[in-house]
Amino acid sequence: MVQKENVLLTVETLKDSFTKTESRIASFVLENPKKVIYMSLTELSDALKVSEGSIVRFCQKAGFSGFHPFKIAMAMSESPARDEIGGVSDPESLSELKNYVAQRYMDVIRDTSEFISEETLRECVNAVLAAGTVLLVGVGASGNTAQDAFYKFMRIGLNFKYSSDAHLQAMMASQLTEKDVLMAISQSGSTLEIVDIANIAKKSGATVICVTGYARSPLAKVSSHVLLTPTRETPFESGAIRSKVAQLYVLELLFMAVFQRMRETGQKSIEKTAEAVAKWIY
Repeated sequence: MVQKENVLLTVETLKDSFTKTESRIASFVLENPKKVIYMSLTELSDALKVSEGSIVRFCQKAGFSGFHPFKIAMAMSESPARDEIGGVSDPESLSELKNYVAQRYMDVIRDTSEFISEETLRECVNAVLAAGTVLLVGVGASGNTAQDAFYKFMRIGLNFKYSSDAHLQAMMASQLTEKDVLMAISQSGSTLEIVDIANIAKKSGATVICVTGYARSPLAKVSSHVLLTPTRETPFESGAIRSKVAQLYVLELLFMAVFQRMRETGQKSIEKTAEAVAKWIY
């Protein structure tokens, strides 16, 4: 197993054994280590005009099972935690930290808003309103986001479904029809379970909407509509608050756009659900 501090050294020492394509990958990694840890497999493939398989084989030759473990080791050697606060590991004051964090999340919402296509949003609203069933899927931190969305949309009377179990998600996806929608949430767009579930839903005839940070990710490629949340994470930050803020913003935007189209019936449903639990609130 390659030690984390020796990743770049290992790549350097293996240069003579690499194929021509692998040498191009190695040169890019050695010249751009901090950039690589924020890239997806698809992005690196596009940037270098090489196949994803070539990148995986390069990582395996360097002693890793694939690109993600390679990125983890790279991220550890680059010590990204020190860069989390603008390169300062010990902020001078809580006031400075408070302002930094607030600005950071405002920037996430602004950047995400700029990437949302109004036409795509309109198409997603139409698909949700026309659907017999909307199945929300996600795992890990994105699963928590999916559950939040389920709660909101269910309260306005729409037939949304969600399960935290990936096996159940897959089985439910297999029961969808051309009248239904699958809404898949994955910041990387490369989560194997979610990509597989999206393919199952697509094979069943359902419309697939995805919320992801990568426009050319495997999940985006199988989706009918892509809502982008373009925050970037190191492998250590999977499920970081930045990406969750972006996801919640996009889903809130979708929710509000849907609610505007069904305000009267939606409001009545909200009142009914509030009344159902009112007796439990002191």
